[in-house]
Amino acid sequence: MDGSTAKKIGIFGGSFDPPHKFHLAMAARAYEYLGLDLLVFVPAASSPPKFDAHFASFADRAEMLKLALDGFGGNFEISDIETRSHGISYAADTAEFFAQRFPNSELYWLMGADMLASLVHWKGVEKLSARVQFACFDRGGETAEPSAELPQNARIAKIPCAPSGVSSSEIRGALARGDSEILGLSRNVLDYVLRKRLYRKTNPLTRQ
Repeated sequence: MDGSTAKKIGIFGGSFDPPHKFHLAMAARAYEYLGLDLLVFVPAASSPPKFDAHFASFADRAEMLKLALDGFGGNFEISDIETRSHGISYAADTAEFFAQRFPNSELYWLMGADMLASLVHWKGVEKLSARVQFACFDRGGETAEPSAELPQNARIAKIPCAPSGVSSSEIRGALARGDSEILGLSRNVLDYVLRKRLYRKTNPLTRQ
C-alpha cells in the first residue's frame, strides 16, 4: 500500500500465542466496523517471563498467524516491527513507526475492553494518544471504562462484538495436556502446532 495516500489503518498487536479463531473474528469485525483500508497484525517480539513461563518463538507465532489468516476477507499484513527494537517494545514507538509510514492516515489501535482501564499506565500514553484512536472491543457487556486520568486528546471508539470463551491460555493448556480435541484453532494452525510440537510440556518455550 502506498504510504503517501491517506487511509484508515488498524494496528492489532498481541502475543498471538497461538492465534485463534476469536482473534480473527475480532479482526474481521474491526475491519468492517471501522471501514479499514489495511489491518496490520503486530505480534509481540518477546515478553518478560511471567511465572517462569515463555511464549512460543516469534517465528512460530508469525507463521501460525499467517496460516490463521488464510482466506481473511480483507487487506492485511503481518509486521515484524517489534523484532527491530532492542529491549522492550512500547506501543507509543510502534505507533510512531506507522504514523511515519502512513502520513496523514487515521491510525486505530485495536485493544480489548480489559486493557482499557490500564491504558493510563502505559509508557508514553500521551505520545500514543496523539498518534492513534483507540478502538476497544466491547464484548457482550464488558463494562471497562477509560480512566479519567487519560490525556485529554485520547479518542476512544467502541466496537461491538460477540463474546467468546476461547483464549490462548486455555488452548495452550489443552495442548500441554495432550487433549484430543482442541477448540478455537483453525485446522491448518493446529496441524502446524502438532507438527512443530509446540506447547508441549517438554518444549522449553512452552507456558506451563
